[in-house]
Amino acid sequence: MFPIINIGPLAIQAYGFILLLSVFIGFWLSGKYAKNLGTNGDAIENGLLIGLLSGILSARIGFFLQNPSLFMENPLSLVSLTPTMLNANFGLLIGLLAIFIYAQKQHLPLWPTLDTLTPLIILVFGGMHLANYANGDTYGLPTNLPWGIQLWNAIRHPVQLYAIILAIGLLVWLLLKTQWLKHNPYPRSGTLFLFILVGLAVTTIFTRSFVAQKSQMLGLDSLQLLAFLLLLLSLYLIYQLSIKPQEHIQVFISLGSNTNPEENFAAIQQQIKDDFTFRRASSIYRTQDVKSPPANGSYFLNQVMEIETNLSFQTLTEKLKSLERDFGRIPGDKKVVPLDIDLLTYNNDVFTYQNKKIPNPDLTQYQYIAVPLAEIASDFRHPATGKAIAEILDDLQDKTTVIKIEEVENGTTG
Repeated sequence: MFPIINIGPLAIQAYGFILLLSVFIGFWLSGKYAKNLGTNGDAIENGLLIGLLSGILSARIGFFLQNPSLFMENPLSLVSLTPTMLNANFGLLIGLLAIFIYAQKQHLPLWPTLDTLTPLIILVFGGMHLANYANGDTYGLPTNLPWGIQLWNAIRHPVQLYAIILAIGLLVWLLLKTQWLKHNPYPRSGTLFLFILVGLAVTTIFTRSFVAQKSQMLGLDSLQLLAFLLLLLSLYLIYQLSIKPQEHIQVFISLGSNTNPEENFAAIQQQIKDDFTFRRASSIYRTQDVKSPPANGSYFLNQVMEIETNLSFQTLTEKLKSLERDFGRIPGDKKVVPLDIDLLTYNNDVFTYQNKKIPNPDLTQYQYIAVPLAEIASDFRHPATGKAIAEILDDLQDKTTVIKIEEVENGTTG
């Protein structure tokens, strides 16, 4: 145990210091992950800070409501830094409520946001166990194993160290799976977060088996029971998100052509209606080639469509690339483009496939995509950040000219 950390003349409570350090590192890693995923890291961080401050304040208020006589005798203790004068359950409830309200106001998408927070969740889990180890809390059962530790007049299981080692293993798995927090490897947002919950639940079920003092619920250890229920819920949601076949997948695609564009657009629209459930299409826009200077006189016709499919992302990508080849597209040729089809979104998921990010980063960078998209989906919100299409248009740095040249009747199917 090391309840006090001495740094020169300073004596710091290890429990609070370790928790703050784990939160700080977790914030840093999640911020890095948010930047690479394209999620709204600033809003996520602000929401967590609001929740943390609200939770601490509410925990003190909750303790006051339970023990008003203590504060009547010494009113200044209401603002003291004593960590024992807190109602943790009330603080947690209000803190989570504050985060929920803030997230709703910021339109933060649930699953991509939770994926972003996976490093923070693991760090806080490990930090709590390390803090308990420093204080000698939640100690283990007596043991004769050679790695037992002397604690409370007995050689005991180092329960907290078990949890810390498993949490480190889970963090290493996360870093390797995401290639050092560079992308989300799963085509369905939320899958990564749920796998982390599975790992933490299994860790809790295992380590609680060696804890000496347990709180009981229905004759079972309450934390083990809650972890088991969390495990079942996480596995069920993983099945719903990643294993169960999807039937109605909403997809936005961008079409571009600088070679016989009118003829090619008419043909591809009919082909898409034959192969997919066609929902709607924007007008056709004449746009400057963003890869070439205006002096070259290189222009494209562009259009955005919404379709519905039941194909996996990989199969859908292969299908659209096959359509490009059918129209004479030569891979790698940027000058002669009979037809270019880019996937902009795949449902509301945020992931990386073969180094290609979904949602397509071009969606927030170029007028030739954002303008047609705004025409047919004025209520569109970015799947990663929750930003409205109007906000995306306002934030565009691209100032190239986009001219509507033809009205296209939106198509719908029942």
